This record gives sequence, C-alpha cells and structure tokens, in this order.
Amino acid sequence: MSIFRFQSATESAFLKRSHAPSAIRAWLIDMLCWPARFEDPQAEREFTEDYGRRFADFRRAALVLGTLIWVCFGFWEISLAQTSAVFRPYFPEVFAFRCAGALGASVGIVLAFKLEFHRDKVAHWILLSGLAFMCFCLLMQTVLAPRPFNFTHFFVGYYLILFYLFGFLRLRAKATLMLTVCVIAVIVMTQLVTRSVEPDNFAAGMFYLLNVAVLGHSVNVNAERHVRDRYVAVQALAHSNDALQSANAELAQKHHDLERARRDQQTKSEALIALREQQRETAEQASRAKSRFLAAAAHDLRQPMHALNLFLAAADEALDARDVEASSKLIGEARKASVLTARLFNAVLDLSKLESGHVDPSYTSVDLSRVTEETVAQLASFAASRGVVLRYAKALQRPAWVRTDADWIPRVLSNLIANGIKYSDPAKAGRSTVLVGLVRMPNYVRLDVLDNGIGIAPEHWDAIFQPFVQLGNPERDREKGLGLGLSIVNAVVSLLEGHRLELKSIEGHGSRFSVRMPVADQFALQDVTLPPTEAASPSSSLLRGLYVLLVEDDSLVRASMEALFARWGVLSDSVRSAAELNDLLQSIERVPDLVISDYRLPEMSTAHDVIRLLGEHVARPVPCLVVTGEAVASTQGVLPERCVLSKPLSPDLLIARMLELTEASTRAS
Repeated sequence: MSIFRFQSATESAFLKRSHAPSAIRAWLIDMLCWPARFEDPQAEREFTEDYGRRFADFRRAALVLGTLIWVCFGFWEISLAQTSAVFRPYFPEVFAFRCAGALGASVGIVLAFKLEFHRDKVAHWILLSGLAFMCFCLLMQTVLAPRPFNFTHFFVGYYLILFYLFGFLRLRAKATLMLTVCVIAVIVMTQLVTRSVEPDNFAAGMFYLLNVAVLGHSVNVNAERHVRDRYVAVQALAHSNDALQSANAELAQKHHDLERARRDQQTKSEALIALREQQRETAEQASRAKSRFLAAAAHDLRQPMHALNLFLAAADEALDARDVEASSKLIGEARKASVLTARLFNAVLDLSKLESGHVDPSYTSVDLSRVTEETVAQLASFAASRGVVLRYAKALQRPAWVRTDADWIPRVLSNLIANGIKYSDPAKAGRSTVLVGLVRMPNYVRLDVLDNGIGIAPEHWDAIFQPFVQLGNPERDREKGLGLGLSIVNAVVSLLEGHRLELKSIEGHGSRFSVRMPVADQFALQDVTLPPTEAASPSSSLLRGLYVLLVEDDSLVRASMEALFARWGVLSDSVRSAAELNDLLQSIERVPDLVISDYRLPEMSTAHDVIRLLGEHVARPVPCLVVTGEAVASTQGVLPERCVLSKPLSPDLLIARMLELTEASTRAS
C-alpha cells in the first residue's frame, strides 16, 4: 500500500510568500489549498474510480433537485410578469433562457443515466458543462431583465448555483474552483460592458458572491480531503483485513496441518498399538501352537520309547532265562519301536526346519513323470499290504519337466500317496484305489493324487494340515501314521516358489490332493534320478569290505555304530575329535571309502574341519556323510543335503545312503 501525501500543489510557493505566523499559515493552507493527487498514479486512478462510484447516485439526485428548483423559478417569473407591468415586456426573452436552462438540465439528467456516470471524469464533464450553461442562461437573464429586477430576482441565483457547485454535487475542489473563477470573470466582464446592474448593487452582490465562493471552496476542499483520508483509511483497513485474512488462512492451514498430523499420529499410534497387539496375539498363538506341538510330539514319542524300554527289559529277562526264541521276537518288536521313534523324530525335525525358514530350496529341472513312476513303484508293496490298488495314470510316454527341489518333491509325493493309502475306506474292501496322474498345462504341471477313501468334511480341510492332527484316529494308532505327513507337504509347497497345494474332498467318497509346479526352462533340462528312500530295503551285504572312518564324540553312539559296522562286515576306525582324526590320517595305510562324522565335535571343531583334513591328507576325493542331532547343520556350500542325515536314523536309511555315496564316488573315479 502506497503512502499518500495530501499537500497542495501551491503549498511550497504559498509558504515562501507568507510572513504570517505558522499556525495561521497552516490554517490557510488547510482551508484553501486543494488536496494534491496521490504520488502513485495507480493509486490516484483507483481513488477516482472509487470516488465516482461512491457519489454517482448522490450526484444524480442533486442534478434532479437542481433542475426542479430551476423550473420552480420559472413559475415565479410567470407570476412576476402577471403582477408587474415593468417586467412584463422583458418576460418572453427572459423566460426563453429559463426554458433553455431547463432543457440543458434535462439533457444533463438523461446523460447522467445513460452514460458511464459512475466514472468520475464523465460525471465532472456532464455536471460542469451543465452548470456552465445554466450560469450562461442566468447571466443572459440578468442582462435582459430591467432594473432592479435583474439584481433582486436574478443575480442572487448565482449564490444558489455556487451552493450546488460546492456543496451538493461532490465535485473535486480544483475543478469547482476553476469553474467559479471563470464564472466570476465572465460576470465582471459582462457588467463592465453592459452596465446592466446598478454599480452599488453589483459591488454588494460581488462581495457576497466572493464570500460564497471562498467559503464554498473551503468546504469543498475539506470535503475532498476528508474523502481522500477516508479512502486511505479504508485501503489501509482493507490491506489490514487482507493481511489478517491471509494470517487467518495461514493459521487455519497450520491448524489443519496440525490436526491432520495429529490424526495421522493418532492413526499411526493406533496402528502401532494394534500391530503390537496383533504381534502379541500372534506370538501367544505361536507359543500356544508350539506348546501344543511339543505336547503332542512328547506324547507320541513317549509311546514307542516306552514300548522300546519294555521290549528291551523283557528281552533281557528272556535272555537270562535262555529263551532265545522269545528274546529274538522281543528284540524285533523293540526294533520296530525304535524305527517308529526314529521316523517320528525325523518328521518333527523336518517340520521344524521347514517352519523355521532354515531350508533353502535348491531348484533344478526334474522329470516329474519319472519321479512319480518311481515313487509309485516304491509304495506299491505298502498299498498291497493295505488292500489298496495303486495306479499311475501315465497318459503320454514323454517327460514332464518342472522347476522344483529334487530332494523335497519326492517326499511331498510320497506323503500324499501314503496318506491316500492309509485313509482307504474299509467299507470298500477290494475296491479301494489310489490314482496318481499328471496334467500338463502351458505354464505348469499339476500332480493329482485321488483316492476313494473316507473323504474329509469341509470343516476339517484346514485342520488336517496341522501337526499331529489325524481324523478318525482318536486312539492315536501309529499304524495309521504320525499325523505329520500333510503338515510337511503343506510346509514344503509353501516354501517352494511357484508351487500351490489344492484339496477337494467329499465325505464318504474320497479326496483329491493336487500340487501345481511351474514348467522348467526347456534349455536347462537335466535328468534327476530319485534317490533311495526309506521305502527301499537295501542289503547290508553290499557294504561288506568297505573301509569307513567314524568321527563321533558320543561314546554310546560310537559304540553302536561300531557294532553295526562289525555286523555288516564293514572295516572301520573311529575317533572322537578332529585332532584324533588328524593323527589317524597320518598313519593309515588305506584310503577310506567313506567318512561318517557328527557335525558338532569337541574343541569347537565341526564337520567342516573333517572335510578340510581329508583334503589335506588324502589325494583323491573321499565322500563324507554327516550324521547330526542338530535341527539345522550349516553345511550349505560344502556338502549337498543328501550328505546330511539327522539322528535318530534307521539302519536301512544309513545303508542306502552309504551305498549311494560310495557308488557315486566309484563312478566318479
């Protein structure tokens, strides 16, 4: 907002000429000097526009009122002509100028309503032109009227015109002063030429006329100064209001931002609280699930271990009584209990590894058709023992290559087929069937295992994938399985990328388990042979003559392994630590065919140190089998998963893995 200075254009000159006291000089300046224009041209234009809009209606009303008064004086002239014989001869000419003035005022009224009268320049042009014309008409009436009527009845009309000029029309002081000076000059010149008014009357009339002009100009100056001051105040107030509104808007925006931030913070806090609550609930659920899992595992482990202890105690008593047949039978039953314990331990460890995320899948191209055919062949005898027909619907004699883990996918297939066999419907004796088939699609291969067994009710579809859940087996009969097969299947499929497990079942009619696997890259195909599983029963005679180094720190485990090796005809040397192995490798005369080692060994050494010592002392590669009791053995990058077995393990699996590694080493050499 510009700073306006209200000072007369003639103020400086007036101050230089004046020798009066400063108070009188200031008063005269304040009373008589018209306000100066604003220094900023834009501010002056805005002021004149505002000035014209503000007083447009007032000026129109004053113009109409002045016209009515002018017309009323015409009626007075008509009355004067009727009563005065002296004035009557001059009436026509005088009244003609009265009519001319009324006509000019009417034109001014029309222009005030037709043109852009709200513009200050247009209003000044119409009003000043109209006043000048009416002054001319009044001057002509004064000249034409006889004495003393021209002074007493017409000359006084100049006072009314000046009153309107200075007081009613709200014209600016400079313009009204210029018009007043011109009118007075014309009146004086006309009097000097025509001598129409008596000199004494003219002098008195001019004295009053000048006083009216001075007073009117003073009033007009103060009125304009007041309007300008008010305009500045209004503009300053508007500027303050704008600043206040801007501040209020900014404050409102800040308040809005603060409120939004508060709501966001509250939302985040509530979300954090909900997340913590959810995490706490999840942790509690996981803890309860783990507790239930451990309780169920402990319960299921107690049963075969309890039976194992009782069978061994009974066999010991039979041996004391020299009842060899009874003791042999009891030891066989104890072995069954031991195998069941080992299977349960290994299943629990497998599930624990899968759910803990410590299993990293090794993806390769696998011929699913061949794996399925070999798995079906391995489980055929088990199906026959249950009276179940196991069939592989091989539609096409060509491979079905998929991208999967070659170690885990056979176990998935084996568990699904075994599950269908175990849950065959007794009411369908002789008709129980498990059908295995492959469905080839452009992007995936679907493995289907269908059975016509007892089926699963929809409300149990989620429960069957939980550990130790077995429908229709409340007595926990181990002959019907451990209750971990489907849990392992679900965990493996969830772990493998691009794999999906589906279930469809009708209670009393059977079930269909389907596993979708992504198609392998046709340019990276390789044949993968299904490794031996627990279903195979290799002969220990194939191990006779092998030389094995055993590294085991547990004396009980070492003694049991040495006893097995002796029974199988395996030559062996055993040590308890990597240091003892180092000494042994320096003195042996025969390169071992196989090294079997625990993972965790004394003196902070591991199976890695065993492999390192073999590389340092033996010229050719020697296969190494790690048998560990840890859930996760960190041999990744050193040994393949096939070379790691978890304790406890069955002798059949140990024989199979030993044969696999030694035969592979023989082929490689």
